[in-house]
Amino acid sequence: MTTSYIGGRPGLHWRNAISTEALHGHPRTGAHAIDRNFLSIADFFWVWLSGFIAWGIRFGVGSPSDWTHYFWSSASHHWAFLYLYSVLFSLFAYARKLYMPPRRPEFMQQAIDVVKVSLTAAFALSTFIYVSGDKTISRGVIGGTVILSALLLIAWRAFLLFPGVGGLTEARNVLIVGAGPAGKSLRQYLDETPQLGYAVKGFVDRRTHARRSGSSSEDDSSFAQPILGSVSDLESIIRIHFIDEVLVTLPTARDLIKEVVARSRLFGTQVRVVTDLYDGLALGAPIESMGQFPTVMLHSRSIPALQLTIKRTADAILSAIALLLLSPIFLVIAILIKLDSEGPVFYNSVRLGKKGSTFTCHKFRTMVADAETRKESLQHLNERDGILFKISNDPRVTKLGRFLRKWSLDELPQLWNVLKGDMSLVGPRPPVPDEYRQYAVEHLRRLEVVPGLTGLWQVYSRQSSSFDDYIKLDIEYVDSWSVWLDITLIAKTFYVVLAGTGR
Repeated sequence: MTTSYIGGRPGLHWRNAISTEALHGHPRTGAHAIDRNFLSIADFFWVWLSGFIAWGIRFGVGSPSDWTHYFWSSASHHWAFLYLYSVLFSLFAYARKLYMPPRRPEFMQQAIDVVKVSLTAAFALSTFIYVSGDKTISRGVIGGTVILSALLLIAWRAFLLFPGVGGLTEARNVLIVGAGPAGKSLRQYLDETPQLGYAVKGFVDRRTHARRSGSSSEDDSSFAQPILGSVSDLESIIRIHFIDEVLVTLPTARDLIKEVVARSRLFGTQVRVVTDLYDGLALGAPIESMGQFPTVMLHSRSIPALQLTIKRTADAILSAIALLLLSPIFLVIAILIKLDSEGPVFYNSVRLGKKGSTFTCHKFRTMVADAETRKESLQHLNERDGILFKISNDPRVTKLGRFLRKWSLDELPQLWNVLKGDMSLVGPRPPVPDEYRQYAVEHLRRLEVVPGLTGLWQVYSRQSSSFDDYIKLDIEYVDSWSVWLDITLIAKTFYVVLAGTGR
């Protein structure tokens, strides 16, 4: 394995490997990395919403005062049974493994399971009502709740299948510890079962060369195992390859497993191993299946699924509205660009998104058509430190381009990237591949989230020439992200844009 020095110590020679991976992107699937608690809470909410709607249809009348009277006089009795139904639904849903990590089944199977769970819970509730002899419960409310909740729960799961929803639809990157027969079988199984939503990035093993089986049928080069390094390289490997889970297939290597857990915890990376106690590490840990492979979760990191869903939903809705409202401005700018200089209206460039995946970023063209070929001759005028490239009075920028940049109008087409899910309204700036290849390992943390139109750097340090400031603010955003922070940054972005600080 080729090594180099990163940050003053031996490390992985990652730039060659990661640049190739970045230019090809990361696979995405329709599988969801949604926390089981979030799914169960969301289902609980939809069941109760269905109960309110069903009760309103059955008893809601006339004026608000009449509705309120009926609500308080008859609803409380129904709410007790609605609560019982929601609890029964949750229990039966867990029994059918609707919330079982790490992946949900395909949509049709989910829909069938939802219907089965709804009918089973409804039958159990009806049996309880019959045995109790309570004849005051409206059968219309019960039936309406069951039907509406089933429809809403199926629609909710269909919504979660849309690309980019909540940022939760990309494959989870996994690293397998142990490149022996067990590790090889696990990798082959995950590769052949893409619906589970895992992308195997490679192996960590005691040896750092490709391991092969002795059988002739398995000596084919297609079965060579990509050994990314040893356990001592784990921190770099997790950062470089954006590892979400470490899968250990060496159940007898207790000391090795303890070291893997300790190193993975530094990054909040999940660790799974085959069933064992590992000197108390797995004591009380539930046994979970990954397809046909039983595993024990030794460490996990909860996903803020609700906030991520809110963020992605807001991105999709707001970008769609903005594109619709701003379409006349788009047309005017497009005409002015064609009149101002020769060349296309849009400037499309390859950028790096979350976990190094590639996408085409759209902007209005603000430079002459041959701007890229002239960049090398202008390197001596660069005003930014290190990796970044920026010239205040760039001779390649057109007259109209200066106006568009001053008021950030050139970035409006990126709303289309936001709508598609490649970008978010708020997040780190998406780097170009050349910049990405020059990153140190610690810089890769800024790629753990979806890039955005605006962010901490754009709001607070837009004129700074320091690459370190730029990275520091992006990593601070990754570490402190919340929906409220996004709202604050969007509000402050309007002030920055109206101040005309772009250049």
